[in-house]
Amino acid sequence: MKEILDFIYTEKSRNPQHLVDLIAEIRPQKSKNYEEAHDNFRFLLRLLRENINYRLSLRAYLDAVIAQKKQIRLFTELGISSSDGFFSETINKISHDILPPVMEGRDLMVVVDLAFTKRTDHLWFQSIPYEDWAAFFKLLELRPLSEAKEDNPVLSQVLNSILVISQRITAIGLERAFLEKLPELEDFESPFLAQNKEVRTYLEKFNEENFDRSSDNPDYKHILVMLQQCLTYTNEIRRNKHKFGASLKLTNLMIRLNQNIARIQLLLRIIIQQQGKIPFEDEVNLLRELVKAENKKHSLREFFGENISLLAFQVTENAGNTGEHYITTTRKEYWRMLLSAAGGGVIVGFLTLFKTGLYYLKASPFGQAFLYSMNYSFGFIFIHLSHSTLATKQPAMTATNIARSLDVEESADSIQNLANLIVKVIRTQFIAFTGNVLVAFPVALLLTACYYYLTGNYVAGEEKAWHMIHELHPWHSPALFHAAIAGVYLFLAGLISGYYDNKSTFNRIPLRLKKHPFLRKILPPRRLIRLADYIDHNLGSLAGNFFFGIFLGVTGTIGYLLGLPLDIRHITFSSGNFGIALYTLGPELTSYDILTSCLGIAGIGFMNFIVSFGLALFVAIKSRRTKFRFTRKLFGNLARLFFSHPADFFFAPKTVKYAEGSKATSAEDLYLKKQEEEDQKEAEETKVR
Repeated sequence: MKEILDFIYTEKSRNPQHLVDLIAEIRPQKSKNYEEAHDNFRFLLRLLRENINYRLSLRAYLDAVIAQKKQIRLFTELGISSSDGFFSETINKISHDILPPVMEGRDLMVVVDLAFTKRTDHLWFQSIPYEDWAAFFKLLELRPLSEAKEDNPVLSQVLNSILVISQRITAIGLERAFLEKLPELEDFESPFLAQNKEVRTYLEKFNEENFDRSSDNPDYKHILVMLQQCLTYTNEIRRNKHKFGASLKLTNLMIRLNQNIARIQLLLRIIIQQQGKIPFEDEVNLLRELVKAENKKHSLREFFGENISLLAFQVTENAGNTGEHYITTTRKEYWRMLLSAAGGGVIVGFLTLFKTGLYYLKASPFGQAFLYSMNYSFGFIFIHLSHSTLATKQPAMTATNIARSLDVEESADSIQNLANLIVKVIRTQFIAFTGNVLVAFPVALLLTACYYYLTGNYVAGEEKAWHMIHELHPWHSPALFHAAIAGVYLFLAGLISGYYDNKSTFNRIPLRLKKHPFLRKILPPRRLIRLADYIDHNLGSLAGNFFFGIFLGVTGTIGYLLGLPLDIRHITFSSGNFGIALYTLGPELTSYDILTSCLGIAGIGFMNFIVSFGLALFVAIKSRRTKFRFTRKLFGNLARLFFSHPADFFFAPKTVKYAEGSKATSAEDLYLKKQEEEDQKEAEETKVR
């Protein structure tokens, strides 16, 4: 470090490489060794304090290397998403990571790119305290930009950057995707236009003599109000997700808008004077933000996290709205779920018989995959149309309701009621499994007997029947692995349901159906309205069931073509297969075969549940960016409930025994109350505007 400062002083060099080397000397050997970075930076401060020549030469060097370079791209682009779109930006990030783009030599972004090459640089950089940075700037006799003279080159470029960002905010506010969701922006002067007008007026006066640079300047305050109104409209779209839906394009627009507003607010804070303001605090915050953005600019993980979070939130939230029907509270709802699951079991009993018959057609691999898929898909759709229940569809739907409850602020009542909600989910899942399995098995057995009585042939031959029994063995076959694959498909089916519900909302499909010229000709108005309303409420479920059937039908064929042990096991179909095999083999089955088959069916159900529920809960929590820090309390409450009321995990109680009977509000109600308060607050703000 001393050699670098000596060289800058003696040679009067203006090579940016010296700055890169100086930063490399501050950088710790290990990325998370922040104390080493602190020590290195304080050593630099000590060298500057002890040698005035170092201070003067470093000040002149930084002025030449930084202040005289182009900075507008650095302030307006680094850390802000481009307008290329999601897929184009993804390709650009991959290609730029492999072959970095060439930047102009006079652009300050070149220096930043050379100086912070390690992707963990932002960690140690952010750990250096404000006090050390303030001491560094004071030693170099630098002044905050809020006190800089009009001819200061850095101040001039910051002002130009503010204007550029303001114009980009205006452009985003005029995008069609925004105006379609918020048509009121066209009814009066839009804040997206007004803020640009205010910014231009403010900057034109900025260099005038006796200009008020304080935070009390009414023009400055008005700019902040306009920017806040722009953010309010963005939040309105987020808050009314059930009304507007979401898309990658709209998500990208909102992310860019938030990033641009945050950057212009930070740049404005840098140039204004305010009482009690910590010297150089905003400048240091900007430096930290830019270094982090430099480290993350090619990160696909960060990019996907920002863009897909809202879309995933919308998808899982729509699945969660469907999932509310899969949670029972009262004993009446509990028995109704049993009847609904029994109906699903009857249909699956027939589907199992049909699938076995399709096996004996000996179709080509493609033909077999197609026939199996259609059998599954239309069977699941019929289950939905008949208002029956397939037990394994529940976990992916109910996980979002639990994730939603995690948004509630921590309290003894909210944690207790969250535990109660989980008990309801487990109890409902148990009775749904029971209804499916206990009905699918005898229905398949009875249908097999009827078929044998009518034709004299078994539905499944002896070889096929033994193969069915072997497929259920919990440890001599990959049944549990195949059940986990089915669990993944159940999770994907839940996402697909939410995706199509979101697509229906975003693209206003029900309204377009009502106005469709051909449908208006062939259908009476009342039937057309009923059709549109049905699609509005059921498109996601129909699509999810159809694709779930495709997944189940093609997996075995894909495994065969690839030479991989891929297949699926579903608890309800497995119980139906067991019924068919039991009738064919009869006395040939030993007690051991029956016992292992029953254990296998139970294990398959467990894997179906735990995989689909775990994945759905994980995605729901991540998409909501929820940080739940009370896991130990939650599990403690669940343990107490299990030991005090174990039956409640499997059977609906006659009366409410815990928490719900107190004055406590359930976690779901607290969440809804919180949303209502936010909506009411937003409505009041809109009224004021």
